[in-house]
This record gives sequence, structure tokens and C-alpha cells, in this order.
Amino acid sequence: MGIITTEDVHVHLDTSHALRGLNIDVNQSEILSIVGPNGSGKTTLLKLLGGLLRPTSGELTFKGQVITDENRETLRKKATVVFQKPVHFGTSVFKNIAYGLRIRGMDEDEITERVEEVLSFVDLDDFGEKLARNLSGGEQRRVSIARAIVLRPEILLLDEPTADLDIDSTRIVEDVLKKFNREHNTTIIVSTHNLFQAESVAHRTAIIDRGQIQMIGRASAMLGFELDKMKDEGLVLNTFRGDATWLNKSTHWRGLLRIELADGVFVEAIGTQEGDVTIWIPPQDVIISKRTILSSARNTLKGRVLKVEEVNSTTLLTVDVGVEIVAQITRNSLKDFDIKIGDSVYVTFKASSVSVY
Repeated sequence: MGIITTEDVHVHLDTSHALRGLNIDVNQSEILSIVGPNGSGKTTLLKLLGGLLRPTSGELTFKGQVITDENRETLRKKATVVFQKPVHFGTSVFKNIAYGLRIRGMDEDEITERVEEVLSFVDLDDFGEKLARNLSGGEQRRVSIARAIVLRPEILLLDEPTADLDIDSTRIVEDVLKKFNREHNTTIIVSTHNLFQAESVAHRTAIIDRGQIQMIGRASAMLGFELDKMKDEGLVLNTFRGDATWLNKSTHWRGLLRIELADGVFVEAIGTQEGDVTIWIPPQDVIISKRTILSSARNTLKGRVLKVEEVNSTTLLTVDVGVEIVAQITRNSLKDFDIKIGDSVYVTFKASSVSVY
């Protein structure tokens, strides 16, 4: 039995059935990634495993002990959840990170030592006195992770920790998670849309859809045998294979690539290799417009709307630009833009939004 398990767990939230008969066994000291589309149950599962939600039915077990309302606090003290949107106090980075240690009554000298250690760990050595809310998105995300790992939890759970981050911040976060797992034997559970990130970071990957685990195993095996199936089922959106050539090769480890996805369909991306590559474009990074827009983004492609699908509070638009690209927009935006199936639109996204593998 792993450090934390679920047995036939169902979770009902208001009128929705968020998790359905879910069975999962998380091993001690592993990094487990949870991959799935919006609305699949990723965040609900993290809250459940972190002790923030109770099962409607079924059992949640931590170290062999069934978690109930009477002992749920035991799990909450051992597990820390980092949510996607950072929320910081209006004070310094140091004080934000130290807060959890102070409410635990730790000695100030030890607090200083621990905070300085994690600042270095997340590559923010000289940021202690800066205001947390004034930092960039990537820096704020790293402060959130530092605030969690300074507590040295037994289980660290992260909800889309690299969503909306540039490639440099993404690599830093990925390296932090791998290093923390390696040095502290911490069990880490991380949700992501990105199966290729899962391959890079996690020991095992669980694919979740409609509140159920569809498969679990090594991400590399899923990439080798299940990628096309998962694309067809909408589990991995905006994933393409292509041929990459250098536009501007950096003297360092990466540069600007031009990638042919289909005959006459090219995108530009920041990457580290030419030749056969696989790319992933986050649907939330794709901008939809009926006219070309003034933007620093290097990718603008014209196409036709094939599908409009509502998922929770958002809408997924599938646009045929020679390949099918999915954009995530709000329902209000769909109404304001008056976009319908068959309309001619432009899709725009930055080169830095494209992950290359």
C-alpha cells in the first residue's frame, strides 16, 4: 500500500459528480503527475488527497489509516497544496515564506536559515526584501512553492504549477520539484495539461477524464502507444508532431525554431533541438480574433471554426488552420465576439507559449 490511496471514491460538488469510483495508490517518495483536460477532476483530486475535501463515498487512506472527519487534520498537517493562482500577503517575500513557520512557533534563527535555504532552492536568493505582490508571474509562482516546501511536508500537491509561465520559469519550477523530491524524499503530486512535462518530471502519470482514472503508468509508455488515442479523446489538446529548423540558434542552450506541422503550416517556437519534434500549445495561451491584431506574438494563423464546446465556465474553440488548434476562452468572450461554427478567425500565440520536445 502506498502513502496515500483512494478506494472507490466519489465526490459530489453541488450538482456535479466531480470524481467517480476513483482508485489510486500513490507511492512513498514518488512524483506522480495527474494529466487531463479542463473539467476532468484534476483539482478536485488534489484537494481530496490534501485533506481539503471529504469523499462523498468511498475511502481515503493515509499511511494505512482511513481518513475521517475526526482525523482529517492529521493529513492536512502532513500535506501542503499549492494552487495555480498565487495569493500573497502584501509584504516581503521573506515574510510570506516565513509565515507558516512562525505560526508553528519556530525559533527566529531557524526561520531565517530555512527561508534563506528555500530562496536559494527556487533561484530567488536576492528577493527576500522585495514585495511579493510586485514580482512577475513566474517569480510569484516560485514564492508560492517556496512557502510550501519550507514547511517540509510529507506530501506536496501542486495544481498546474507551470501554467502561463515562460519557458525559463517553467524549467526552474520543474527542476525545483525534481530536486526537492530527490533531496527530501517528498511525495509530490502535480497536475498538468502537459503529458510531455509529465514525462520529464514524474515517475508515473495518471490520466484522468470525467472524474475517472483512465490509465496510469510511465508517461514515456503512454507517449509511445497512447498519444493518438488520447488526442482523439481530447485528453491532450494542441499536441503536434513536426519538423523543426533553426531560425536563430542561440549561442546558449536554446534558440528560435520554425516548425512545419503540415504542408504549408508553420509555427515559431523557442526550443533546444531541430529535426523531428513534438510540440504542445496550451489552449489558454491561444488568442482568437476576427481580424489580425497588433501583438508581439510571432504566430498568427488564419482558419475556420470547426467546433464550439462548453466546458465548465469556459469554452473550447477548435479552429482548422491546416491542423486543428484548440483555444480556451470565456463564455462572455464567445458572446462578445459573436463567433460561430464556420466563421473565419485568426489564432495568435507567442513562440514562448509553445513547448518543444
